[in-house]
Amino acid sequence: MRKEEVNEIIQCLSGERTLFYYYKNRYCLDMIQYYYEQYCIDKLSINQLNNGSLSRFANKPIVKDLLKHCGDGFLYTHQLNHCWPKKPLVFALTLASWGDGERGWDQTSRNKSNLVLQINFDNQHNLAYQRLLKPNHYSPFEYHSHPVRQDHRKTMSWVRIDLDFSTNEALIEEVQNDWLRSAFSQLAYIKRRAGGNKSISLEGLVSGIHGTYQDFEYYIEETLRPYNNIWAEASLMAAIEFIRNELGISTIYYHTYETGKKIKCIDGCPPKSMYTTLPKQFGFELTNESPQFLRNHKTSRRYLKAIKSSQWYRLMV
Repeated sequence: MRKEEVNEIIQCLSGERTLFYYYKNRYCLDMIQYYYEQYCIDKLSINQLNNGSLSRFANKPIVKDLLKHCGDGFLYTHQLNHCWPKKPLVFALTLASWGDGERGWDQTSRNKSNLVLQINFDNQHNLAYQRLLKPNHYSPFEYHSHPVRQDHRKTMSWVRIDLDFSTNEALIEEVQNDWLRSAFSQLAYIKRRAGGNKSISLEGLVSGIHGTYQDFEYYIEETLRPYNNIWAEASLMAAIEFIRNELGISTIYYHTYETGKKIKCIDGCPPKSMYTTLPKQFGFELTNESPQFLRNHKTSRRYLKAIKSSQWYRLMV
């Protein structure tokens, strides 16, 4: 998108903070709900759920438990809202822009900008972070050259999105996080240095914090562990919900590993599971058909021609 288009979307949709509630495998219920709405139905038989395109979701424990209460053999749409745990994780969603038209640096499919959906920690996490780690103004787990919040909010992860309203298509360019990856990596490093000595000082080992080793370990192992277990699926679900409900776009593309590296001009090796396991988990299907808005764009069309047998993931919601 042009930078002006991204800024216009942000201006239109950035009002009061948007809260996003998530618990493990919530996406399964959401994807089943989208299927119901897409086909204008309010129920499916358990046999249809277990043997059709929704079977990948029906096999998850959260759905299996729900199906146990379907006495007449049908799962109704209103039952999908009865699975909320007592304490789901809560996130604050915000928007930002990314990229100034430098494809090699920005890692975008077009020489244009991306819309960024930021999935930010809630106040409960932020209070624990402040209390246990006692950070100064610098955070050891974030990189401000990445599309994260620059204020008091702390960004767990982000999703970069390109889109075109005229073709009713969105392309998920990237699902990524710094905070969790960096935190668990630094804890592993400190454990190696400590060699079992939990009274070791963190001075010189971790910049920007003043907590003890025990507090540091507790924060990462206890406070962050629940987030680490669901961050990727929560981020993608937040993006799909945002694209579908807020932007009104029903065709969502997602990069495959090889095509994504080539068209975004990535020299290194991004996390492969983000471009293989994650989209398949949500029911994205492989296709050789590129997003129409990329084929309409002169520069990206040239990039596509240079890629033999490009492949994409596509989801209709």
